[in-house]
Amino acid sequence: MHFSIYRYNAERDEALHAGFPYRLEPADRMLLTILRIKGQDDSLTIRKSCREGGAAPTR
Repeated sequence: MHFSIYRYNAERDEALHAGFPYRLEPADRMLLTILRIKGQDDSLTIRKSCREGGAAPTR
């Protein structure tokens, strides 16, 4: 699978797409896949608070 990530550089006011090939396994979860892609490029930044349990409960 090929992931295309939209990136924006505010200092240069430019947008670009970065491509990352990744071999998915049947049990892979999306968050884990994104974290592994981040391991290929440490300039990527993501928020992963949904996995941290810090979200407010919904009613």
